[in-house]
Amino acid sequence: MSRCHDEYQQWPFLSQEEFELACAFFDQRYVRASLGPTRQIFKIRSRRTLTAGTSYIEVLRILQLPEDGDELSLALAGLGKSGGDIDLVNSTDVDMTEEDGDEPYVTYEIHLHPTYRMPTLWFMLHDLPMGENSFNVDAVYRYLVPPEYKSRLRAAGVTGGISAAPHPITDVPAFFIHPCQTKEAMENFDCPIKNYLMIWIGLVGGCVGLSIPPEMARDEEEI
Repeated sequence: MSRCHDEYQQWPFLSQEEFELACAFFDQRYVRASLGPTRQIFKIRSRRTLTAGTSYIEVLRILQLPEDGDELSLALAGLGKSGGDIDLVNSTDVDMTEEDGDEPYVTYEIHLHPTYRMPTLWFMLHDLPMGENSFNVDAVYRYLVPPEYKSRLRAAGVTGGISAAPHPITDVPAFFIHPCQTKEAMENFDCPIKNYLMIWIGLVGGCVGLSIPPEMARDEEEI
């Protein structure tokens, strides 16, 4: 057995404690990475639920950057204001202001699936142009799914593709990537728990427009 796999109770599955540790390592990467201006448009926050106190990761990204600097500032200020029953644990982002931005953005969340015992990627669109429904799979394909993934995701259907269900915290309808095929994908890798979410996002996130800034990978040895 790989020495890295000794860090887990049952690789590649995660216990709640292992997931909490993976979230903490991932948050440290974001805090320590030299992101520069990227930190203003791509936010990662480690959070906890108010009910069970379990950890999860929230990622916020503006879908299309405004050309005007003032509009960009307003858009950044408005990110994440629609959160539900959640409590911020740690954030290195600029302080939120009282102004509301109205630029379209996406919220990704990484939660541990209680049955599959694998991280699961949830995502929600916000502040789309008037007349567009945020909870619409066509909008997801239009705003999030890169062209090279569209046919494969549509062919996958619900199993292994884009699914919809009540959000695990707010119970509001949301989209997620079904985790049933994640185990087989992760088994091809040999990684310590500090790298788990980096590898996992590389496998799961790209199909819905989530990628990690390369600076977070370059800072690996400092963690």
